[in-house]
Amino acid sequence: MGNGTAAPTRDSAGAQTLPELDVISILIVDDDPQARTLIEMALADARFQVTLDVVSNVRTGLERILLDDHDLYLIDQQLPDGTGVELIGDARSRGVHKPFILMTGHGSLALDEEASRAGAADYVEKHMVTAQLERSIRYTLRTWQATRLLHDRDEQLRHAQKMEAIGRLAGGVAHDFNNLLTAIIGYTDMVAEHVDESSPICRDVAEIRKAADRGAALTRQLLAFSRKQFLTPTVMDLNEMVSGLLQMLPRAIGEHIRTSVHLSPDLARVKADSSRMEQVLVNLALNARDAMPDGGELAIETCNVTLTEPRLRAEGLTLKPGFYVMLSIGDTGVGMDAATRERAFEPFFTTKPQGKGTGLGLATVYGIVDQSGGGISLETGHGKGTTVRIYLPATTAVEPLRAPEIAHAHQDVGTERVLLVEDNDAVRDLTARALRRRGYTVYEARDAEGAVEWIQTAGIKPQLLLTDVVMPGLSGPNLAARLLQLNPDLRVLYMSGFTDDAAAVHGDFWAGVPLLQKPFTPAALAERVRLALDGPLSDERR
Repeated sequence: MGNGTAAPTRDSAGAQTLPELDVISILIVDDDPQARTLIEMALADARFQVTLDVVSNVRTGLERILLDDHDLYLIDQQLPDGTGVELIGDARSRGVHKPFILMTGHGSLALDEEASRAGAADYVEKHMVTAQLERSIRYTLRTWQATRLLHDRDEQLRHAQKMEAIGRLAGGVAHDFNNLLTAIIGYTDMVAEHVDESSPICRDVAEIRKAADRGAALTRQLLAFSRKQFLTPTVMDLNEMVSGLLQMLPRAIGEHIRTSVHLSPDLARVKADSSRMEQVLVNLALNARDAMPDGGELAIETCNVTLTEPRLRAEGLTLKPGFYVMLSIGDTGVGMDAATRERAFEPFFTTKPQGKGTGLGLATVYGIVDQSGGGISLETGHGKGTTVRIYLPATTAVEPLRAPEIAHAHQDVGTERVLLVEDNDAVRDLTARALRRRGYTVYEARDAEGAVEWIQTAGIKPQLLLTDVVMPGLSGPNLAARLLQLNPDLRVLYMSGFTDDAAAVHGDFWAGVPLLQKPFTPAALAERVRLALDGPLSDERR
């Protein structure tokens, strides 16, 4: 409506919206030679303009209906090759969702019920067309619009719930793998310390380490999708980020693909992790390359946008209305069909041949954007290319001056007492062994409750609490809070594989020392322990 077809129109902000009742395109299926004239007369004083097409039988009517070129269908009940009710039922069974109005010479309650069951929105007796048709069309289309709005919102909710469920699963898997990889990488490095570099065993150990590193990279991608990775957001300019990658992109995507760039000169700033946003752009560019094996065009655009409720609905976004910065990456490739589009952001889903991709590229993009407070929309069609639009909240904040970093320790050994709390046996054993090798005295506890009991009964004051963040029962930050009440001079270092409880880690009990992210190496562990012991106390604890 408004353009004579069923295609959505666009509002002043460029967003797709549901059709308005201004110009309505109607298909009439009626073998009466006077059908067009009758409808034109009935709608002569309507509040909207109409464009009419007429076909005279069920077969041709179904063909035209399936083309989806009209906003509404007026179907006569008695047709040469069938009935209007049969035509409506057949069209509904084929997925047609536009509204139908049945016309009949003689109405009845039975026909009313039969038409309703088949999927008609209303029916009008022909001798009442002049009096009733205009009202019937208005109410039918308004009802259809409201139904579509509810349907679209339900689809958005269902998709969000599905992605959230998959994200939780991916995050849990990644968390468990981080513990496994911490043990594998740690013990591999410890073995390497005692193997001569010229030995064949050294090469074997190096291959094990390479495989573990590849596993760690996959785990980071899973954490990105599940929105549990560690981000370092700063106030950044997306134009600078895009410009900085332009020299590298041609080498990555190939010279057979042309790149066009349109960057808004007055682009607002956003708060995001710059390295992760670079990863987003590179992933999308590589996806576009794979969609254009014979060449094509990659279009990159930035601009400021105001997202209104209609635009948010049209693009399937669950963001709040407001001022955003858009990063758009479009290609002229093969595009996606509806089934592929539905699963495009799921982890491990890929249309590439086996061994050609992990299926984590778009999933990683989705997770980074979502964790950054933004949204992502996808416009695509089979043979029509793909455009991905990323929306990040605009900010007027100014990046604060960074505090001077703590100088790295020149040695990674020590004699201090360390209380190690970790529920994973392999990680705890590795961590304890690595620290004892460097001279520390390590006391181990499987959980927070065991650590509290040990503190109360052992009569020993540890100088450092090294604890996992997420554990069964009492969490690492809550354990730190209890022990700091008993010993205000206690230093604290957290370990974690994802950002659950990150607010607590960076909040009341943060000691100014970087969190030790799993999987870690024995060398990284020793360095962080030294930093935690030698670094200054936070202002809250002085």
